[in-house]
Amino acid sequence: MLEPLEVIASRSTPHPVLGSAVIESIERGVTVTGAIRFGWEGECRRCLDPVAGEVEADVFEIFQVGAPEDEDDIRELDDDTVDFVPIVRDVVLLSLPLAPLCRSDCPGPDPDRYPAKTAEQLAEEAANAEPTADPRWAALEGLTFDD
Repeated sequence: MLEPLEVIASRSTPHPVLGSAVIESIERGVTVTGAIRFGWEGECRRCLDPVAGEVEADVFEIFQVGAPEDEDDIRELDDDTVDFVPIVRDVVLLSLPLAPLCRSDCPGPDPDRYPAKTAEQLAEEAANAEPTADPRWAALEGLTFDD
């Protein structure tokens, strides 16, 4: 089982990643072609409600004995063994939704309760705000140094 992976607002579920692959022989190596399916969960990018789904992603990898080090698309084939864990991990990580939505017409948060503000409005509010005391120092408010 693959450890849960996370990208921005979504993560893979702890359920097993399922898939199938066909391994074909090529000169000095093999190709791996197939598909994997896995579940994911996260928060809607607009309203922050929980959202979940399932992704099916294609896999195509080339493994070759003595693969060139400067070639990113070809992996090294060691001892006639194909290690599927890095392949599956990469595909899952790259297939997770970066900014999931609970539904395509999600209105987002309530604009009356959470109005959108410009950077200038936020800066003005911060400049005009009264500084608040740290509540951990509240016990010292009654302290005086007069004799």
